[in-house]
Amino acid sequence: MIRPPWTVPLTQAQHDLVLFGLVAAGLALLATLVRVRLTAQESYGRFRVASLTANAVVAIAFVSYVVIALAFVLGYRATGPADALVYTPLPVARYAWAVRYMDWVVTVPLLVIELVAISALGEPASTRTRRIGLVSAVAMISCGFLGAFVIDSGRSMLGYGLMGLAGAVWFAVLYVLFFRAMLTSLPRLPVAARSSYRSAIVLLLVTWLAYPIVYGLLGVVAGGAIAVIGQLALCAADLVAKVGFGVLVQRTAVLLSRNEEDLDPARPRRPRTPVNDSIYVADSRTLGPADD
Repeated sequence: MIRPPWTVPLTQAQHDLVLFGLVAAGLALLATLVRVRLTAQESYGRFRVASLTANAVVAIAFVSYVVIALAFVLGYRATGPADALVYTPLPVARYAWAVRYMDWVVTVPLLVIELVAISALGEPASTRTRRIGLVSAVAMISCGFLGAFVIDSGRSMLGYGLMGLAGAVWFAVLYVLFFRAMLTSLPRLPVAARSSYRSAIVLLLVTWLAYPIVYGLLGVVAGGAIAVIGQLALCAADLVAKVGFGVLVQRTAVLLSRNEEDLDPARPRRPRTPVNDSIYVADSRTLGPADD
């Protein structure tokens, strides 16, 4: 029998640590939302799809973190003396975990769209990769949600394990798709965009390993400490997968857009950041007034 993390009492320190992680992650997502939105105009065409999708991912994640933080604050009742408070979970505390899956079932497919938009795949291959990736992403998250919340309210070890294995199959499909897209695209991309493109995929694939690890830990270990570790690990993974990946995708999209402009002088030029931005897009030269 599994004891879900939202049914575990927390100490004052554990409660404060989780709240700190949730609020900090939400503020980081808000900052990234503003930055990505302001730089989206520097890409165009199919590359602009990647920028706008990255913007949507961060926006959805920010809203979900607001809801998660509210569910967490409202989901516990403080009891005991002031110097030894214990936060007892209420029914609403489960949504501090469940809303994550509702976020992921939308944002993970969008990450697939981001990847395909900046990949150098041919039309049949990009369409096939997008379709398989979307189905795999939705199936993977749905399996996790069924195991963690629906089957016996997340308390069935058998259901939890079977859904975890099913999700792992779809997880493997996504890994294969991403690796194939990277190996196919890298030789075809402009040299300037290869580093950020490769970094984006490697970063995402490494970060995604945190999710099944946390899922597995929560299925076999119970207690306030593991609940805190799970929440903080998911906050960190979300930031890297959505902020880090989104920033690298945006950088790649802008560099690919600039490359196409440079190849066709007659093409109208998009706005360019006048000063090098080492975080998002580091141009190879300082842009003068004629470039604006």
